[in-house]
Amino acid sequence: MKLSQALKKSLQDLISITGDEFSEVEVEKRLFGWKIRVSKGSAAQTVHVVQPTVAPAGPRASSSEAVAAPAQPEPSVSGTPVLSPMVGTFYISPSPDADSFVQAGDMISVGQTVCIIEAMKIMNEIESEVAGRVSKVLVENGSPVEYNTPLFLIEPS
Repeated sequence: MKLSQALKKSLQDLISITGDEFSEVEVEKRLFGWKIRVSKGSAAQTVHVVQPTVAPAGPRASSSEAVAAPAQPEPSVSGTPVLSPMVGTFYISPSPDADSFVQAGDMISVGQTVCIIEAMKIMNEIESEVAGRVSKVLVENGSPVEYNTPLFLIEPS
């Protein structure tokens, strides 16, 4: 299996995190990137590295090439998730230079467009099914999403 430079860098970062004290490394190619599983003794740690094979139309954030480090506890954010109805690329605004449809803290209503998911070169507007305040945007602009991926958390009003 031929590994890309970004994946090689990700593996090197994982090795530095584990301190060369791992017993097993498993690399699996997925539809939207790579799944890397590292076992250290009896505890296993899984990291997903996303590397899209098709470049989106707009500019891409460089953070998608970074390794997802072990999750650190975040402050509790609650709400009703807005889920992706399809596989595609998530866009928070109608064009790269336009304002976002919504941001954390915005009040939204039922039927309001919250994002676009590009699938097979078609831009699909995603509308909210709940009214309330956007408590968190869960996906980065330009990131690939799968069916039922949580996109936003909405605190119902």
